[in-house]
Amino acid sequence: MSNFYTEISKYYDEIFPTGSAQISLIQELAGEAPKDILDVACGTGGYSLGLKEAGYNITAIDLDEGMIEGLKQKDPAIDVHVLNMLDIEQLNKKFDVIFCIGNSLVHLDNNEEIGKFFAICKKCLKPQGKILLQIVNYDRVLIKNIESLPLIKNDKVPLTFERYYEYLEHTHKINFKSILKVDGQELENQVYLHPIQYCDIYELLDNLGYTDIEFYGSFKKDRFDSLESLPLIVTAKVE
Repeated sequence: MSNFYTEISKYYDEIFPTGSAQISLIQELAGEAPKDILDVACGTGGYSLGLKEAGYNITAIDLDEGMIEGLKQKDPAIDVHVLNMLDIEQLNKKFDVIFCIGNSLVHLDNNEEIGKFFAICKKCLKPQGKILLQIVNYDRVLIKNIESLPLIKNDKVPLTFERYYEYLEHTHKINFKSILKVDGQELENQVYLHPIQYCDIYELLDNLGYTDIEFYGSFKKDRFDSLESLPLIVTAKVE
């Protein structure tokens, strides 16, 4: 898996371009710069770079060395680390906002691990600090038996990124297969995802004492519809 992500890191920005709505929501949560922000599973760091340019103090982590190397090449001064999201206490920092977007959260193994991540985030947030999470809306995936996600296509490169889902009921896992077609080659990958649902996310956050828990169907804060929304975005605050 690591080699696959290292390989696609060369094309990451063309597959997943940085969105202005995401930047705007993170800034809204953080308040006026400078504030301390942690980008969890940062990829090649488009959001970290955009927020740093806006005056925020950014720390970024990812498990893949290729992704981190790509970010270092863009900005050697940025504070980046190859680090598991369950180990962010090792940074010995407190943050105003911690965000984890791009469906990275569901690479954790189960609800228990996700709850552990939420608990660690709480320890690493300043008073009144906030988290922002974004995953695929797995309520919709499971209820409607969704077998693929929308094709990502970039005609400028050119490339296509195909994403297929197979729900494995006996293990409550999604078998996620992806195919990147670029430069005359096909790069395939398969990984298991944990399809956590919004009610479980709410319960985990609520039990840990998070407040102001909000769910959205887009980064523009459209209403979340468990049957129709493609993404699930959640924000919450610590006291």
